Order: sequence, then structure tokens, then C-alpha cells
Amino acid sequence: MSVRHAEPEDDPVTLEQANAIMPMTAPAGATSAEKRGLFTSGGADMYRSVSNTDRRHHYEALACAVLEQEKADAFAQESTVVISQTTISP
Repeated sequence: MSVRHAEPEDDPVTLEQANAIMPMTAPAGATSAEKRGLFTSGGADMYRSVSNTDRRHHYEALACAVLEQEKADAFAQESTVVISQTTISP
């Protein structure tokens, strides 16, 4: 039996497929914009959906959803701080 890894356009139904799509960390040297692109609240939504379809990994998928949401919130807050610092003139 071969395991097919989910492609980004597929809706993952297992935690393994979701993990194959979502990176756990940003690549070294990634800019803030690239990090925001990787970690959006869409990742959290995906893991919440997987928690309903992959019942054997329900709680693990929910934990991943919380972590993805925290990453998205942190990057959104980071970008807000950067924007506010650049708009304030000394």
C-alpha cells in the first residue's frame, strides 16, 4: 500500500496529510511577509477540519490548530508593530 501525500489543493482528511502541507517552522532567512504567508489562520482552520475527520488524532489536530492560530496571531501582531513604527516620524 502506498501513501499519497496531500497536495495543497486537496482537502486533507488525516493529520499526516495536514502535516505534509503545513511547515512547522519558517525557512531560515524568511522575511516577515513570507512568514505571515506560511502561518495564516487558514492553517488553523485546516487542522480544525482534520480534527473532525481524523478521529484517532482528534486532540492532536486541535492542538495543532491552536498552535497555528498562535503563530498567525503573532505574525499579525508583529506586522502591526512594524507598520506603526514606520508610520511614526521622529
